[in-house]
Amino acid sequence: MKLRYGAVVSALASLRGGAVGIPPTHPGEAYRGALRADLYVPPDATGASVVLVHGGGFVIGSRRMKPMRFLAERLAAAGLAVCAIDYRLIFRGGRLAEATDDVRAALAWWTARTVALGLDPHAITVVGLSAGGALALLAAAGSDVAAVVACFGLYEIDHLRGPAALLPRLLFATRDRAAWRARSPRFAPQPAVPTLLLHGDDDGLVPVDQARRLATHREALGLPTRLVVYPETPHGFFNLPGAAAEAAVAEIIAHAAATRAVG
Repeated sequence: MKLRYGAVVSALASLRGGAVGIPPTHPGEAYRGALRADLYVPPDATGASVVLVHGGGFVIGSRRMKPMRFLAERLAAAGLAVCAIDYRLIFRGGRLAEATDDVRAALAWWTARTVALGLDPHAITVVGLSAGGALALLAAAGSDVAAVVACFGLYEIDHLRGPAALLPRLLFATRDRAAWRARSPRFAPQPAVPTLLLHGDDDGLVPVDQARRLATHREALGLPTRLVVYPETPHGFFNLPGAAAEAAVAEIIAHAAATRAVG
């Protein structure tokens, strides 16, 4: 898989903009050492909650980046409590294993935190964007969450070619493509909980076929999976307002709210 480098530029440019979202009700809570989480707990919380895992290619990004604040505002308005987290990035000691471990630690911390906040610890959905989508799937497989949403996620890290192939070498500390494949989200152990995959069919960073193959793989394993593909939609569609972003927000809200019905 070769990146469309114009898509990289467009995705980064779309992160720019003015103030987006609402301030967290509980900013900068420490969940693991120096790692922090921003909490958005609405006064009319339903009890269900979402842990947001940011994207950025495992290299950049934070809990306060534009799409995270956008989603936090929209989900909180629907009565969902939100925990937006940071994790270790590649150049700060965060290869894939460490970043996944951080997300698992955040999920465990948030599960305990929900009790003190009067929320349902059995109604937690982990939502990841791009690189965060990969981490959400990997972390959920070893955590007690109720549901997963992965948005325009990178599921086949071994498919990266050209200059982009530097990324898996850093993530896995090896040049062995077989190791890259085995530890990629598509081939790693799968979370058994209901999983929603959201992707645009004009994604120049992660082709939609990766999401289609992951959905097919999970369905073959008998795991509850739903794939929604948005026509003529690029990578990072929460960065800019549009029909796909609005439709995807509605999908996430419905998927997370359903955890209360079965929890």
